[in-house]
Order: sequence, then C-alpha cells, then structure tokens
Amino acid sequence: MRDSFISMDIFTNPKKERVRITNAWEQFITGEDLDSTVRNLTYQSWERSLKHGINPLHGMAPVILPKDKIQSTYPNNHIFEKILPELKNVAIDAGHLIVFCNNNGEIVYLDGDSALKRKAEKMNFIVGASWSESHIGTNAIGTALATGMPMQVFAGEHFCQPVHNWVCSAAPIRDPATKEILGAIDLTGAWNMVHPHSLSTVVSITQYIEGMLQKELDVERFILLEQYSNNSIKNKNSILAVIDRGNQVIQATPLFYENGWIGKNNHLIDLDNLTFTLGENARWESEKRDGKWKFELNPYFYQGKHIGAIVNAIAPSSQVPKVNSTKHTFSSLIGESTKFKSFIKEARTLAGLDLPLLIEGESGTGKELLAQSIHSASQRSSGPFIAINCGAIPKDLADSELFGYEGGAFTGATKGGHSGKFQQAEGGTIFLDEIGEMSLNLQTTLLRVLEEGELVRIGGKHPIKLNIRVIAATNRDLKKATENGEFRLDLYYRLNILHLKVPSLHERSGDIPLLLDHLLKKVCRDLGRPPLTVDKKALEMIESYEWPGNVRELRNLAYKMAAKVQGNVITSMDLPEDLIVYCSRKQFGYPAPIVSNQENQSLHPTFHPHEITESAFNTSSLKDQEIQTILTVLNELNGNVSEAAKKLGIHRSTIYRKLGRNLTSNDNKYI
Repeated sequence: MRDSFISMDIFTNPKKERVRITNAWEQFITGEDLDSTVRNLTYQSWERSLKHGINPLHGMAPVILPKDKIQSTYPNNHIFEKILPELKNVAIDAGHLIVFCNNNGEIVYLDGDSALKRKAEKMNFIVGASWSESHIGTNAIGTALATGMPMQVFAGEHFCQPVHNWVCSAAPIRDPATKEILGAIDLTGAWNMVHPHSLSTVVSITQYIEGMLQKELDVERFILLEQYSNNSIKNKNSILAVIDRGNQVIQATPLFYENGWIGKNNHLIDLDNLTFTLGENARWESEKRDGKWKFELNPYFYQGKHIGAIVNAIAPSSQVPKVNSTKHTFSSLIGESTKFKSFIKEARTLAGLDLPLLIEGESGTGKELLAQSIHSASQRSSGPFIAINCGAIPKDLADSELFGYEGGAFTGATKGGHSGKFQQAEGGTIFLDEIGEMSLNLQTTLLRVLEEGELVRIGGKHPIKLNIRVIAATNRDLKKATENGEFRLDLYYRLNILHLKVPSLHERSGDIPLLLDHLLKKVCRDLGRPPLTVDKKALEMIESYEWPGNVRELRNLAYKMAAKVQGNVITSMDLPEDLIVYCSRKQFGYPAPIVSNQENQSLHPTFHPHEITESAFNTSSLKDQEIQTILTVLNELNGNVSEAAKKLGIHRSTIYRKLGRNLTSNDNKYI
C-alpha cells in the first residue's frame, strides 16, 4: 500500500496524476460525488478548509508577522539560526525552497532557488505570511501543523487553485520536553519536481533538529538534577521533586513515589490535573489518605530561560509525616534487566496485599532489603518493621524473645515484663528471616499465633490481639524440608499465601555492571579514596562469573578492589585469584571450579543483606546520564572544560569529580 503521507510513488506519472487530482478537486468544490479517490488526509483537510470558509479561488496568504516580530518567534534561536542556513544549498541544488514556520503556520525563514522565490512571492509565500489551514486551506505546512503528522501536498491537492502549480512537503517539529509542536520544516517546488524523497528529506531534517533539542534538554535536566541535589543537602528533611519543562519528574524524594503522587507517565499527577503555567509560582492543596497536603511549585530559570521547577510537599499541619522505620524502599533496588523489572513489578503488586508473604532466594540476594521495600510500599509503612533472624535466637530464649513474658514469669524476668518482637511489630510488619532454621517446637507456637491472630505471654493468662503482617524469608527449599520432616507443612501453607522468588545474580547478569558501579562508588566514598572504574576485560570476567554469593559477594569484591587497587582503574589482574582461575578454566573449556553458596568462600563477605545498597532505584542510570551529558557537552566544545562548566552551570571541579577521571590541565583536551 502507498504511504498515505506522500502524494504519489515513483511509478506514477505526475502529469496524469495532476489531471486526475484536479478533476477530483473540481468535483469536491462543486459538491459533486468524486469519481476518483483522493487520500483521506487530503479529503479531511479539504473539509476543514470549507469549514474555515476559505475561498478555493483565492490563493494569497495573509501577511501576519511584521518584520520586527519575526525573530522573536524562533524557538531555541541558536539551533535554528545555525541549521537553516546550512540547508539553503540543499534546497537550491534540488530546485526547491527551504522553509521554517512557527507553530501558527507563519513563515519565519525562507530561502533557496532565487527564480522560484520570485514566483512564490506572487501568492505571498514569503516571510511573515501565514500558511495555516485556517488562512489558506490545504497545504503541506498548514496540514502538517493541523494533524501533527508529515504531509506532502501535490498540485490540485492544495485547496486554493492558485497553488495548484506547486508541490510541498512538510513535517512538524516537536519539543522533546513538552511534546508540543514548535513549528514545521517545508520543502516547496514546482509541481513537476514532485518526488517521495522530498518528504523523507524533510522528516530527516526535523529528526535532526529534534535531536539537537534533545541535547539541550539533557543539559537542562543535568542542571535541574544538580539543583535537586543541592536542595536535598541543605534540607535533608525536605520532601521535594524536580521536574523539567514538560512536567517530567527528573528526581524526587521516595515519598512522592510511595504516595502515588507520580503517575505512570512519570508526571506529577496533580500538575496534569491543574491549569497553570509551569514558569510561574504556584500553590495548591490536595487531599491525601493521611490528610490535606500543601504543595509549592517554584519555577527554575537558567540564563534567563525557564527550564523546569522544584516542587515541595508540606505535610498536613495536624499530621506528623509518617515515619518509615525501614532503611530501604523499592527505589533502593538497582537493576534494569527484564527479569529484575518483572520481579519488582510483581513485588510492588504484592506489597499492597495485607497477607502473609514468603520470600525465597539464595543467600546474598537481598531478601531483607526486599522485605523492607515491601513494608515501605504497604499500607503499614507508618508502622514498625521488626526483623528477626530465626537461626540466631537461642532455643531457650526463643519464646520469650518472640512472644514476651509477664513480670516474675521466671527467675531473672524483668519486673514489669517484656513485650516480645510480635507485640513490638503491632500495626506494622514482622520479618522472620531464615524461617527454615526455626525449631519444630517454636514452629508449633508460631503457627498457633498466626492462626489465632493473638498471643499469650509467658506467665500470662489473657490473650493479646495482634495486628501485624508477617513476611518470612529463607534460602532453603521449604517444600523439600516439609517432606523431610524438618518443617511443618501446615506452617508452610500458612506462610506461603503470597510468594516471591528473588532472582539470583547470575539470572540477571545484565545488572552486574550497574550494581558494581554503584557499589564501587559507595565504597570509595566510604573509604575516602578516588573513584574506581573497571576496564573492559575485567568487566567481562566479572560478568562471566557465577556469583554464588550474589550481590553480597559482589559487594565484598567492591571492598576488596577499593582496598587493593592503587590506581583508578580495575584491571583483570587486580581481580581475586579464584575468580581469575574460574574464568580462565571456563574460557579454555575446562570444567569450571565448583563454587558453592557458602559464607566461607574467599570472595564472600560478612555483611548483612540490608547493607547491600542505599541509592534510589534509578541513581546509577541518572549518574550515567549526568556523565553522558558532560561528555556530550565537552565534545561539542572541543574539550574546553571551562566552557562546558559555564554551559552546564557548574564549577570546573564538579566536572572533574563527576567524570571520576584525571583531566589534563589544558582545558582544550580531556582524557
């Protein structure tokens, strides 16, 4: 099928097509039934032209813009002023005119073949004239702006007869931030110069311009991210979000995500529902589940241009902002692999269900971190999160530790009694880590507590009602343990109402570079040493390793490298010997040495799962974007660090620090 955006393909005879289209136009104008087909886009534009009251026999476009107002209508002047003159020769060589119009259809730039320009002047196809559909009917510029799609208009497809000797191809340009149409690029020529490639050329030009605009937007977002970081450091208790010109959230306090204030399109929901200009100060109130919150929006300007805004959330005066007793949220979890994203999506769903949950996964996969994230995203997030290592509680103290005791219940008992872990978790979540290590006797007591929803302290007589959510975790196969009589089957079913299986690190190997980058940055920061990067060969070896200790083992590697490596780059020779041996045997086809998930492996750490990571979910990707933006600007400015710093609105030293590499003292070069 022929492309609906072009007038004809290369196999169609332009002369015959011109006659056919002109006949169809005459039939439409006189109200007759068309005896030949025209494109839907053309026919719909003809109908709009009639509704606009356009005289089809009149072809003089009105001159709207005075000369002194033309320049002010350019969006992002420096981009268009640079690109458009470069296209002049292209238009001349093709026997065309190159045109740029603003979003109203008013021509603000026109150049190309001089003879053609003189002919075009006769119908006011000149700078300052409006070629919107509402003024001149169907034409490529006006129709492309009206539909938001590229359009080629040939001969009689133009609504006004005096324009029938022309062919024009136009495509709209969109602002990558707001998605609004900024204007259109158009190639116009005599009707016999028609070619489908004209529209392809115009589309390519608009895509190039939009690419340049995207680079500008990346710089703006970089500056906004710096502002967010500065505000967060100055006021650590602030609840804020930073947005670009299009209401796209660049970064936000986790509470914005947890309270559902940010929609699926990564926009602030309230802003999508309110009517005001993002470039102006604004205040509004919104009724949330815990009361009426106040929001303040302060626009942010850079070098006189509005590039975004900072939004502050203020808790209800009658409410104390909910205190999350956990250290981690879903924003703490790092990973971009398909398997990991699918897993997180499922976990977020289960977080909203107030039912027992069993988390299974290998040691070191971060099961407690996940449990904390689920608690933080649940309706119990303002309640306590109490974690218990079931394998570490002495058997003779287990009952009193978990369920508490009354004063004088036994020798040495505290006079006033003691609230056990379950009571301490009232209104919140209790996390039973290593549940598979719990003794059978304690399993029996736990089952009774879960079934009844109440407990009786040691030495007590009256049951105490409980309102808690239970999340259990294990690195064992509990189903197999029930078959071996090591775990109660009825307790297994009671805990396993909801279930999550944490993917091991080797199942999400694509995430290893992201995780390692984050861990190295954190470790280097903790140790006060310069940042470390990993060379290609070392990274390939790290990714090929099985990682039986998962993220915990990877964290241990980061500490080893930070303590061992003297320079700023980790090479394959810096890696631990057993990892090198493993990868070498694997590379040359020998059986790889067996690595088991045991804590005594030389690469394995002694850290707890909840220490794995502290950054926001997208911190690594955001930092990568920061670095890419800096490098892009440096390339554009031929490595001039001073000029790059000026454009980015940061100090030169910030560029050195963020790149994490040694730049030469000569600003014209960088390594």
